[in-house]
Amino acid sequence: MKNSPQTPVLKLDGYWPYQVTVLADRIARRTSSIVKSHRLNLSQWRVLAAIAEEPGRTSVDVVTVTPMDKGIVSRATKALIEMNLVRKEASQQDGRASHLFLTHDGESTYAEVMPKIIDGLANARTLLSASEAKDLTSMLTHLKDALPDLR
Repeated sequence: MKNSPQTPVLKLDGYWPYQVTVLADRIARRTSSIVKSHRLNLSQWRVLAAIAEEPGRTSVDVVTVTPMDKGIVSRATKALIEMNLVRKEASQQDGRASHLFLTHDGESTYAEVMPKIIDGLANARTLLSASEAKDLTSMLTHLKDALPDLR
């Protein structure tokens, strides 16, 4: 379909949301290739990392901090429990909720995978100074906070 003279054309290489999407996809593919060698998929890794960051998170907490819906988090959590990487503890305050913790094997897996993930982005990190990296993180946080989560 040809654009009419009145229809503006979006130049993807100058459209920052597209560029962010491409970058996120490249990071996800790189991360996925790393975690695959540890019997994990990307969703399972994200859940594992969210629990490692803050032990005791609930599945609802994990949904809140990751870009995944509750069904994906539930399946990933179930698989991690079956792999003995995560364990559940019933909440003392709310019997319907369970808190998630890494097992010893989960901590070992996380400790083995995390440096590989960080090293996988080494080339990109060298392009930014510490100040630029901090500024980029700040800008991304502002942009993320400006857009509502429509899940």
